[in-house]
Amino acid sequence: MASSWTDRTFALAGIFQSATLVYQLATTGKADEAAALTSIESLFKIDADNVPSVFSGTEGVSVGLRALAVFAGSDKSEANLTILAYVFSLMHLTHKMLRRPELHGQLTRLIQSVQRQKDYFESMQQNEGINATLLARFADIYSKTMSTLQPRIIVKGSPDFLQQDDIVIRIRCLLLAGARAAVLWEQLGGGRVQFLFKRKQFAAMAKELMNE
Repeated sequence: MASSWTDRTFALAGIFQSATLVYQLATTGKADEAAALTSIESLFKIDADNVPSVFSGTEGVSVGLRALAVFAGSDKSEANLTILAYVFSLMHLTHKMLRRPELHGQLTRLIQSVQRQKDYFESMQQNEGINATLLARFADIYSKTMSTLQPRIIVKGSPDFLQQDDIVIRIRCLLLAGARAAVLWEQLGGGRVQFLFKRKQFAAMAKELMNE
């Protein structure tokens, strides 16, 4: 897969978007519904023609682009540090998963099984939001695969929200979507060290994409 700064920025934004939405759910009980839909739909786009199409273009990953742009700035708020911790955890666990062929294969097969059954589900976009059956399936996949790796991602937030089953399911779905973006990031040659040393360039590219 051809790599470019733009493609890697999209992949990074995908990770940041999932991490941001997880933070929103854990602390407020709500998250940007359009962004969540785009992130979860990216799980169906394993064989996309190009990287931007995985996230339905810049608009689909706008929450992630904004979060990525903020990272290189001086805002070291608790929220941003927590989101960054999720991003690094997703990168680290995905890196470990990709080096375990049996686990990577299991994850791929499980996601493909949902892809094959997608036509039997109702439309993902319903009056109440994302299809609950799809959410439950993807949350279960996360529990059986990524959640078995150590150290597990510990989501911080309000117990009032983290004890609600529907919120826990959404968080797991978004962590799975974040891992999907992290796989893409590695496929494009990305790594945690590169991210840290090139963060200003990635932030600048994120701002450029937002302004297009």
